[in-house]
Amino acid sequence: MTADHGERGLAVGLAVKLIADQFPDLAGEDVRYFGVGWDHELFSAGPRWIFRFPRRADRAAWLVREIQIMTVVSEALGMLVPRFELIGKPSPAFPYPFVGYRRIDGAGADEAGIADLSGLARDVGHLLARLHTIDVALMPNAPAVPGQDPWAHQHWAQLRARVTAAASIIRPVLPPGVRTAAEPYLAGRTPEPAEHAPARFLHNDMCPDHLIVAPGTGRLAGLIDFGDAKAGDPVLDFVGLIGIGGYDFIRQAAAAYGLPLGDSFYTRLGWLARTLTLTWLAEAAEVNPADISKNQSWVTLAFGD
Repeated sequence: MTADHGERGLAVGLAVKLIADQFPDLAGEDVRYFGVGWDHELFSAGPRWIFRFPRRADRAAWLVREIQIMTVVSEALGMLVPRFELIGKPSPAFPYPFVGYRRIDGAGADEAGIADLSGLARDVGHLLARLHTIDVALMPNAPAVPGQDPWAHQHWAQLRARVTAAASIIRPVLPPGVRTAAEPYLAGRTPEPAEHAPARFLHNDMCPDHLIVAPGTGRLAGLIDFGDAKAGDPVLDFVGLIGIGGYDFIRQAAAAYGLPLGDSFYTRLGWLARTLTLTWLAEAAEVNPADISKNQSWVTLAFGD
């Protein structure tokens, strides 16, 4: 997990103090830096606990919302998702709430080295079916932002425009084998399919990093990071699976899913997979070059069969 944007850089010593002050039972545990994302810094406390600390003031309200989301999701998915058992309060030492949850052992789905992905695909399909049948009325509202609607619908035409705007950044880092196929997307000549799927309760950031695979088994151990959860088209929770095993993996997951996806599902999926992987490649080239290679492999999968 890597990123380089945020207001705060939390020192390990401060994390030790915050955890010990608010959760005395964990005082004396070995606290270590664990990783950083766009929105949070993570620290481990002993072998069992992970703590997430917001990096920016605007993410504090989103974390409060995620706490509400996890209360709903954990009822449907049980041990497959983190339970925020420890909730830290803002203090003079750290002005935002923070959370602690029991660690889910395993590796990201694209780093687990699984030879046979079929079992994992079935697990993911079953997980998504359970998630997507949660009543969307239980989805908490997004935090209010003056003058903004944080969940204003982003029409797929806007996604197409983002790729076209970033074409000059994308072309130099495109894998050679996809340059011809990708050019119509970069030039804005591939129209977006119609959007008409029923809204379901989405994770909305389903990707290999967030799907944890149990060591030694190749089976799903958990799903993490529900900060972007919303109601929307279920294809949005399938498209990020492209980075695990391409379209074959998604077809296997969809076969285990069991809920109706609509006749245009694979049309929407293919267009989104190509458009979004190109967007993610542009973001890597601009802000995180270490991720370029990974995103190039995802582009290659998205433009495959």
